[in-house]
Amino acid sequence: MGTTGEYRAEPEAMRSTVGNVGAVIAHGINAVADLEKLVLQPTTFASFGSVVAAANEALHSQQVTAVRSLLQLLQEINDLVKHSADAYQSADEAVSESYGGGGGPSAPPLTSIWGTPHAAHLAAAAITDSAGAHGEPSSVGNVLRYLGDADLGRLAEHPLTDARFHGVADFNDWLAGDADNQARVGLIEVYSGTARTFGDVPGGVHSGDVVVVEPLQFAGRPPVIGVAGDGGALYNHGLLDPGLGGLAKVSVYRPASV
Repeated sequence: MGTTGEYRAEPEAMRSTVGNVGAVIAHGINAVADLEKLVLQPTTFASFGSVVAAANEALHSQQVTAVRSLLQLLQEINDLVKHSADAYQSADEAVSESYGGGGGPSAPPLTSIWGTPHAAHLAAAAITDSAGAHGEPSSVGNVLRYLGDADLGRLAEHPLTDARFHGVADFNDWLAGDADNQARVGLIEVYSGTARTFGDVPGGVHSGDVVVVEPLQFAGRPPVIGVAGDGGALYNHGLLDPGLGGLAKVSVYRPASV
């Protein structure tokens, strides 16, 4: 609420909150998995009797149920915040257009940190390289090559190879951990949180985005990295299955014009 009585919402701040709560949910899922493993065998209570053993089992079940209910509530709240941000922005843009403030053919182009030409070049590089290929979902090297081909960041002056990283998750941690690292490859993190589909990402996944998917519910399934094309398709030396069969940690990085 502003000082003059008007209501103001900041969609980007709301979406940032969605990402932060999503990270909490991800940690909570791991905590539930650990809690479910903490089961004492009935023989442990041999000296105390079956009544104590039954009470322990009931308490354990109640704890798991309580944590699962909390995570479900957090996910529902997260979804509501995301929908509110999207709805507010859509309404704000509609009002702006009704007053001639944007979107029309005569309106001046808005300045943006997002590099539209860079995003198009990055998507084109990934899609061209993917023609006739079967896909390499774990190749950080391919993505770095696409970024260099699109002349993003400072890769021309300071080259970077996948030999520095121990796979997709390590590269994602390096990228998310420091804004200077993102600047080096010409990307800006726009989302990091939980999602079941790319439609759960606030604002959506755009063509040219670099996307990392780390499954949370399927043990042993490796993370996936690729460059988004139109319609949420993901490319990395071939069209990829993003592995979104269940809840996953999704990180989205967008090419920058600066």
